[in-house]
Amino acid sequence: MAAVEFMADVVTILLVEGAPVMGVANRLVDDVAEAIGISTEALSLTVFLRASGSADIAQLPTDVAVDVLLRLALELAPADAVSLWLDLPGDRVSCIAATGDAPESRRLRAAAKTVFAGGIIDAPHVRGVGVVRWDDLHGALVARGRPEVGERLSVFMKELAATLSAIFERAARYAQNEARERALVSGTERRLVRLGFDLHDGPLQELVAFASDLRLAREEVATILDGAELQRVAGRFEDFEARLAVLDHDLRDIAHSVRSTSALEQPLEDALGAEVEAFKRATNVETVLTVEGNVSTLTASQKIVLFRVVQESLSNVQKHSDAQLVRVRVRSLRSYVTLEVADDGQGFDPESNRGSKRLGLAGIGERVRLLGGDVSIEGRPGKGVRVKATLPRWCAAADVPGSVYAVTQ
Repeated sequence: MAAVEFMADVVTILLVEGAPVMGVANRLVDDVAEAIGISTEALSLTVFLRASGSADIAQLPTDVAVDVLLRLALELAPADAVSLWLDLPGDRVSCIAATGDAPESRRLRAAAKTVFAGGIIDAPHVRGVGVVRWDDLHGALVARGRPEVGERLSVFMKELAATLSAIFERAARYAQNEARERALVSGTERRLVRLGFDLHDGPLQELVAFASDLRLAREEVATILDGAELQRVAGRFEDFEARLAVLDHDLRDIAHSVRSTSALEQPLEDALGAEVEAFKRATNVETVLTVEGNVSTLTASQKIVLFRVVQESLSNVQKHSDAQLVRVRVRSLRSYVTLEVADDGQGFDPESNRGSKRLGLAGIGERVRLLGGDVSIEGRPGKGVRVKATLPRWCAAADVPGSVYAVTQ
């Protein structure tokens, strides 16, 4: 059993990473079957079932997962070609995934039409089965193989159809969740932008007026006092003015961090780069940004959340860490994207800070978890802090034009 599990894991990893594996799994099955004394047919089906149910495949974007599963079937099932079809208006069908020798032939196209018409494909050379999603026929899975292996091929096809059904159901749920979280996150961004304008047009203007009144009061008091009394009162006025300056600075920082600007539609790499450069100018802390992989296919909400994690993390570094070096790293893989912000500052003790809002990432963490992801914060006294956010990858059902994430300048 350990050998079977190892084989399935190896084949899965190779397929997920896009490595050429055709023929490799068949040779492994033959060798292992002979070594452990079971039939090649039984072992190939066992490996197929374990590999097709792998979490590594389940976490892939839908189109990639379908492609991997069809290549897995071609490798382990007795098939020369496998294809997946969708029904179109006007008695037409469209092939959305295919592999093998002539997988979109007229014979397989006709077989797909028969499946959608409610027929059963049990011909000597062709087998077909419906892919059901929530009790509705969603696709037609057809394959071509030699007549003498038709029964075995049917078993593989039924198992593959069940796996594809689960993937399409999960994709539909993702699409629904993506629409909900996109509306929620976009609404949150709008409220943040409104907050920025409200701060600028309200309390900040009142602070300016109050500072002017305070300077006038100081001048008036200076005309009626002198000597030690004037010096003592002047010191108090200086304290008030310093506290006003700090309050003004903090409010402007808040307004600046939530304000939307003309850079709304720039790529995520550019937005993060601009944020990092602004942080370096403000702090003189060496900051290194690394983006690995393609982040252009992330949804608008995912981009917003990743940007906000970087923004909040850098803000915490500036306020609390006394760091000399900060590293911001984004890694975009097929099934997930990770973001890490690590500094070499003074760090903190997680136990003594448990439940504390000091890091200011509680709200950001909730938004990451809303998208199906997770946030971890690790810190040690004198060893810095590392914030890591991980988001699953999926394709939005319908992208919204003008992907927006707030960017400060």
